[in-house]
Amino acid sequence: MAWTTAEVARMSGTTARTLRHYDAVGLLVPAGTGAGGVRLYEREHLLRLQRILLLRELGVPLAVVGQVLAGQRDQVAALRAHADELQAEGGRLARLAETARRTAAHLEGEDDMTEQQFFEGLARDRDRYEEDLVAQHGEGVRTASAQSRERTAGWSRADFERAGQEHRELAERMGAAKRGGAAPGDEAVQVLVAEHHAAVAAHWTPDRTAYRGLADTYVEDQRFRSFYDDVETGLAAWLRDAMGIWADAHLA
Repeated sequence: MAWTTAEVARMSGTTARTLRHYDAVGLLVPAGTGAGGVRLYEREHLLRLQRILLLRELGVPLAVVGQVLAGQRDQVAALRAHADELQAEGGRLARLAETARRTAAHLEGEDDMTEQQFFEGLARDRDRYEEDLVAQHGEGVRTASAQSRERTAGWSRADFERAGQEHRELAERMGAAKRGGAAPGDEAVQVLVAEHHAAVAAHWTPDRTAYRGLADTYVEDQRFRSFYDDVETGLAAWLRDAMGIWADAHLA
């Protein structure tokens, strides 16, 4: 199984730009490329990225990370060493330590983890990221986040994975429509946007202003823009326009 840059960025909490930089400096070179030149990462790359992010959390300069990784051939021992160091830093890093321990056990066949779980606790900037969105788009972002957490509180791992897969498939269909010359206001495109709104509403229910704000975020925020533009160049801006048309026609 392989993951695109946008998918790896989303699951790890980093950015597509950071992943491209890691590729440029030879720290994390993708397995290859897919249709349209999209970078593809395999499971071994996700594990290497986890170790890179762990070292960065410990304050290791990026220039030294590659040298450190080259000397850590025993993955299990290295992960346990990371876990011990992280736990010494206190409660804030407790989740990072647990992630490292679980991954070590997983590599020895003692625990079952999904690739997404490799990165639990590593995205410590997510609270700041939410605050940035609040500053840009208002307190509605905080309300939407709380609503989403409440609605998905009882979701299983399979529920989240299924929702993610459905969103990726919808993005691929949108990309195919744009690639085929469809305009944002075309009837077939608006049907796709209706599906998108329904998928969003499974987490939180946006009104016209909120849905338009989400559309703008898809272009303004690097994480979202990379997710869509990795599917088809310019897809984020195309989708923003399509969402605006749909919102004006269907939302109050």
